[in-house]
Amino acid sequence: MVLFEPETVPRGWRRAVRRVDWTLLLLLTLALGFGLIAVYSATSSAGMHHFFSRQLFSAAVGTGLLLLVARFPRPWLERFAPIAYGVGLLLLLLVLLLGRTVYGSKSWLSFAGFSFQPVEVAKVTTVLLLARFLSVEGRSLRQLSTLVKALALIGAPTGLVLLQPDAGSALVFFALCVGLLLWGKAHPLVVMMPVLLPLVALLSLLGTVPLLLGILAGSVGIFLLRPHPIAAVVCIAIVTGTGWGSSALYQMLKPHQQARIQSFLRPEEDPQGSGYHIIQSVLAIGSGGLTGKGFQQGTQTQLRFIPKQWTDFIFCVPAEEFGFLGAVLVLAVLFGLIWHVFSLAHRFEHDPFWSLLLAGIGSIWFFHTAVNIGMALGLAPVIGLPLPLLSAGGSALVANLTFAGLVFNAYRHLS
Repeated sequence: MVLFEPETVPRGWRRAVRRVDWTLLLLLTLALGFGLIAVYSATSSAGMHHFFSRQLFSAAVGTGLLLLVARFPRPWLERFAPIAYGVGLLLLLLVLLLGRTVYGSKSWLSFAGFSFQPVEVAKVTTVLLLARFLSVEGRSLRQLSTLVKALALIGAPTGLVLLQPDAGSALVFFALCVGLLLWGKAHPLVVMMPVLLPLVALLSLLGTVPLLLGILAGSVGIFLLRPHPIAAVVCIAIVTGTGWGSSALYQMLKPHQQARIQSFLRPEEDPQGSGYHIIQSVLAIGSGGLTGKGFQQGTQTQLRFIPKQWTDFIFCVPAEEFGFLGAVLVLAVLFGLIWHVFSLAHRFEHDPFWSLLLAGIGSIWFFHTAVNIGMALGLAPVIGLPLPLLSAGGSALVANLTFAGLVFNAYRHLS
């Protein structure tokens, strides 16, 4: 039985319905729902209801920004991008001067009773300006001048974030750099170097033999790309210098930063100290079994064995309470969201602005998701990155919903 004929629906309504990204809306709603359930479960039994209340408030603010950004005309976005980028840098400067230190990092600004992390603002503004800069006709990441300017645009907020110091957030800008270099069709060697250098640095912490093998493998990879001989020699020298210099740099890190790296490499050596988070997290995830222990029935979660489990280790909550099936569902929604964003970016090949903007958003979401879940599984060092749309944290949630608003805006411009 047909309730109404298509002809009876006003054309404006039909056009409006077609311009809504329903796939994104569904995935976004599911991710937010999972996050609210997990935050409530992780905090309510301990009487910390304010975390859930703050998350609800942040979701409301973020949704308002999403609706606003989703309707911004494209010329406004492009014209607004340099100003927004400047505001982002200014906030990063202010936090160095007036910020509040939390866990050894001066990364919070307080205003009128509210606190927020300027780095989350800088993520949005940097992606927006890079998309505008690289989409100008005639510019290509294969041009040295364009490449240098693009790296400078990323390097400015990265340097300010490192001064806080917040190595985890700085790595997000690094991931954005790699993602845009790859999506913007930079020379393969340019894309390879930012990935190769941290791998060699990590191998240097494992010993001389792993380091030498890493340098050898990297050198072979460089030559396989057939660059100019001088460029190949310079890149190999940089890789070698990075490898041998990383040990010295490691000694310059603060004790808590060294502890995080060691807890990733050898968590079993300090189970009650630096390795505690990872060990308890893996225990919580493994104890969930296939279907989990039930809502608010997870022992690791409810007995507070995992510190800050409503933020960095939020993935442990659904994994323990809803088991392997619940964890897979969360992963499916998050990676489905990321896949959808990159698919839209591919459909905008004719429009570099939207394509690069979406690729930047997808790169940030992918890095956050992969590292956060890697932290929970003991596959990545604990660097304090929240799980997008799930972890408690108002600044991150508002920023991610703003990103979602930009994705909705892009979908409206599909032909």
